[in-house]
Amino acid sequence: MSDFSAQGILDICPKELAGRLDITLFDELDSTNTYLKKLARAGAPEGRIIIARRQSAGRGRLGRSFYSDAEGLYISVLIRPHMKAESMVFVTAMTAVAMARAIERTVDADAMIKWVNDIFVRGKKVCGILCESAFDADALSEYVVIGAGVNITEPFGGFPADISAVAGALLPHGSGQELRTSLAAAFLEELFGEYARLDSRSFLNEYRRRSMVTGKSVSVISPTLTRHGKAMAIDDDCRLVVRFDDGTTEHVSTGEISVRVD
Repeated sequence: MSDFSAQGILDICPKELAGRLDITLFDELDSTNTYLKKLARAGAPEGRIIIARRQSAGRGRLGRSFYSDAEGLYISVLIRPHMKAESMVFVTAMTAVAMARAIERTVDADAMIKWVNDIFVRGKKVCGILCESAFDADALSEYVVIGAGVNITEPFGGFPADISAVAGALLPHGSGQELRTSLAAAFLEELFGEYARLDSRSFLNEYRRRSMVTGKSVSVISPTLTRHGKAMAIDDDCRLVVRFDDGTTEHVSTGEISVRVD
């Protein structure tokens, strides 16, 4: 097995793909997304990739911090599609499917997706995804930075108490160097394979099939309100169709959800 290095990852990527990628690897960064956005603004081409083992200031959705002290795979990928802001959700969904497949290719476990951007293995969250973009005067994306943080091994002493009920890792304690390399290569292969046909949304049915919330009782949490209902489906625009307890049905596009245990 190749070592955890940029060349080690490229060596197990398909040759045609490897020739289009430029990977820089760090032991630790504040945030791979922050670093890559600076390069994107300076004109870096599609296929520029930043990877770190650890992050000191990882970020999640809605401005929250993202726990990234565990030995992990923290990877950010630069793409330059010309798309409107409302289509960004498809990049997130595409990324989730690609990572779920990559996990299943490298670990003996099923990977499920919690709408919209978290991946769960054995009932625990092992991966979060954060896609960030900048738009031009025509409201088309100048670049998209796809960020994914995967907990490869559990931290020594376990996860912090406030997240230990939900946070998990792909491996128990020990070295995840070989898994980190093979997972990065598998993710890049799956991601760029789907990106080549992004407009077809060919990943959408798989995204639905991997959903761990459809059919479940959920709480939809917004800054001002928490509402309870049942997740009925994921529509063609990647919105979560929720039938609320008051009898109304909405197609939810933003906010946070939690799955309730009835």
